Amino acid sequence: MSPTPGASQPTLPARSLCAVWHGVNDLRLEEQPIPALGPTDVLIEVAACGVCATDLHLLDGSMPLYKPPKILGHEIGGTVRAVGTEVQTVTPGDQVTMDTTVSCRCCFYCREGYPFFCANRRSTFAGFSEYFIAPAEVVYRLPAGVEPATGALAEPLSCAIRAVERAELRPADCVAIIGAGAIGLLTVAVARLTGATRVIVSDPDPARRALAERMGAACTVDPTREDLQAIVTSLTDGRGVDCAFEAVGNPRLMQQAFALPRRGGTMIQIGVPPADAQFTVPAYEIFSRELTIRGSFIRTNEFRRAVVLLGALDLAPLITQRFPLRGVRAAFEAAKGRQGIRVLVGPAAG
Repeated sequence: MSPTPGASQPTLPARSLCAVWHGVNDLRLEEQPIPALGPTDVLIEVAACGVCATDLHLLDGSMPLYKPPKILGHEIGGTVRAVGTEVQTVTPGDQVTMDTTVSCRCCFYCREGYPFFCANRRSTFAGFSEYFIAPAEVVYRLPAGVEPATGALAEPLSCAIRAVERAELRPADCVAIIGAGAIGLLTVAVARLTGATRVIVSDPDPARRALAERMGAACTVDPTREDLQAIVTSLTDGRGVDCAFEAVGNPRLMQQAFALPRRGGTMIQIGVPPADAQFTVPAYEIFSRELTIRGSFIRTNEFRRAVVLLGALDLAPLITQRFPLRGVRAAFEAAKGRQGIRVLVGPAAG
């Protein structure tokens, strides 16, 4: 591929190895040509891309979010290798992360501040690749000292920020979080930063519970041996928590989270459930307890703040496994089997 006139690099790679989703349980490694670099584009060399629950649900067919074929991977950290002639926000050599889509900015939802509800938004991610091109407007320079692989945590961190803001937490609030995967643990960190003084985390994995305590949880619960609701009741003088977060996407755990908030409290659904998942809500309890139930779908304008927080939080313990791009299928299996916290895929991963 010929270099773009005026671009910052004299030559660009011509092709890239990619993991392409072709349908249910059909993920193929393919070599594809890299498109020409436009004037407002950035060529990114991927250092690492996280395997998210959304990727798992796309692959198994339980989430109809996109149509195949598509290169997956939206939790990305990498290095800028070239920029278009009009790009001024990043330069070659910068270590970066990126948001996932570009909205139309003109529809009802964009103008109301909900760009991820935009029917015309287009995805810009292709993180399970060696290289890909993204518009400069979604590319963010990482804080000094933050490694590109850590940049892969910016996207889930932005989702955690959104969830905590949906909860409208106040200083001295008490919070319960069901699930200590990446999203649950990031929610612990953000809730503590927001002022929650007591965070209770439930997860059957002892290593995850230990990490939750490291991230700021005051109490952890093994739901296979302990009664979460009884512990919450005891720790809150019988009231219940101010907010309960379900961070798994499991209907049974959604039911459990519904029971934890106090009267006038809030439940936030941040875990990604299958599209056909359902749970029963006792209608009278919504009325009599004056409960607020909210979903938290991706984010609105939280990404910039997530990037800043990457330089302020110790998130390295969340990265527990790395696979090379050619081992992407094994990475998906590891993530599906809850092996570790965040599984990363990258061309140079070992």
